[in-house]
Amino acid sequence: MANSFMNKVVAERRVLSIVNVHFHGRTQLSGLSKPAIELWQRTVGIQASNDIVAMLIVLAELCQSLSDRSHESFKPLNPDVDRSLEVGLVTLENAVQQFRLKN
Repeated sequence: MANSFMNKVVAERRVLSIVNVHFHGRTQLSGLSKPAIELWQRTVGIQASNDIVAMLIVLAELCQSLSDRSHESFKPLNPDVDRSLEVGLVTLENAVQQFRLKN
């Protein structure tokens, strides 16, 4: 059994690293809260790329579902959430790469 909070942290770091490998300094995404994602969008000026922001919000919700903040719990990772997260990470990587190639 895996620690669900650690699963969440690892998943969040994976999302952030996909974005931040392409953006540097003040243009890096600082977190997966909705305000952090919206600030990042304004900072990098990607209003035209709402798809990336939408993917980030979905991935943030998936990451959040990995852990219950009310108490630390130990339970196996839900395979459906894990698969959705993996698909979302690949989709995000492709979208960010395409955006960076265009700009």
